[in-house]
Amino acid sequence: MKINARKIKRGTKQTFWHLVIILTVCIFLYPLLYMFFSSFKELKDIFTAGVKLLPKKWIDTNYKNVVGKLDVPRLLLNSFIVAGLTMTVKMLTSILAAYGLVFIPNKHSGRLFYFFVVTMFVPFSVIMLPNYLTLSKLNLINTLVGVVLPQLADATAIFRIRQAMRCVPKSLIEAARLDKVPHMTCLRKIVLPLVRPAVVSMAIFLFVNSWNEYFWPLLILRSNELQTITLATKYYSGTEGSTGWGNVMALASISIALPLVLYLFAQRTIISTFMSSGIKE
Repeated sequence: MKINARKIKRGTKQTFWHLVIILTVCIFLYPLLYMFFSSFKELKDIFTAGVKLLPKKWIDTNYKNVVGKLDVPRLLLNSFIVAGLTMTVKMLTSILAAYGLVFIPNKHSGRLFYFFVVTMFVPFSVIMLPNYLTLSKLNLINTLVGVVLPQLADATAIFRIRQAMRCVPKSLIEAARLDKVPHMTCLRKIVLPLVRPAVVSMAIFLFVNSWNEYFWPLLILRSNELQTITLATKYYSGTEGSTGWGNVMALASISIALPLVLYLFAQRTIISTFMSSGIKE
């Protein structure tokens, strides 16, 4: 009887937590579904349907308006260039910095790491004006390089990759160094394969974060040919209720397609980052 009671209690507890997880997923998923289905609604249907997801009448006019008015392939290409360059440069500097902090220690390593951590709490509004003035003096306003240049390093990426590299046994690197193996070879052939899940998940996080940026590209980019997909929503924004919400929803649905595909391809790697504890000595 005691065993059955324990099983019932355990089953009840598991059911409760499964319900909590399902409810949480629904809360996070609802805005995306609302955006997608609203892109097939008429404007009056968006505001009169309340929380109802499915449209009363399915239309593709919103997508036709977006594709007809905007150069969507060019917008996606600009976003891909900015997000791809930003992610690549950030990952390169973060991996090198994390490797140096973990496997090339010196008396200043701890101070440098804490300095990186402190910069995580500096808001963007503090460095926005100095960055803009610097880019203006370098004549990089209204260029894609101007969007990428101030984002050459990321403290959060350095922190997370450093934490992953700390799980790699230092004895592996010490043995390689005794055989006069260069640090870059140790990084490429020993460390990176062991921290691959953390590196891939961080790369996708940085890519999506850069892809979704709105305010900084809005400050730097002026010409229509250099606009990103997120900036294109301003063409449908108006005052006094004149915003074309159906078009905005259609454009937003298009903009999340690539990040969503990237996540679907790398979801196992991302999940394994949280589930695995790494290799420890």
